[in-house]
Amino acid sequence: MRPINSSKHAELIYVIREMEVLFAEEGRDKDRDALIHNKVRMVELHQEYLQTMNYLEKIIEEYHAESRSIRLRFVSQPFRKLRLKKIKPDKYKMIVNLVNRLTG
Repeated sequence: MRPINSSKHAELIYVIREMEVLFAEEGRDKDRDALIHNKVRMVELHQEYLQTMNYLEKIIEEYHAESRSIRLRFVSQPFRKLRLKKIKPDKYKMIVNLVNRLTG
């Protein structure tokens, strides 16, 4: 997936505005109107992209928070209790090793 570069988007909007002026000066109203229509749609798409990216960032943050919570609650604490009891069943060691590889 290719991201939208907001700087390039702003530069393109500037160029489009300059072209609108040129089309207006040359009396090319149909071209100017079509350009304006396309510009409006592009701006709408850019706004939708920004909103979607913000939403996606929130989902990713929630996912990582939930992952940390699960690791702390169900893996770290039971493993510490096992260490206190000096019991280290292989099953728990395997699970802890797998979880430790997932953190990162």
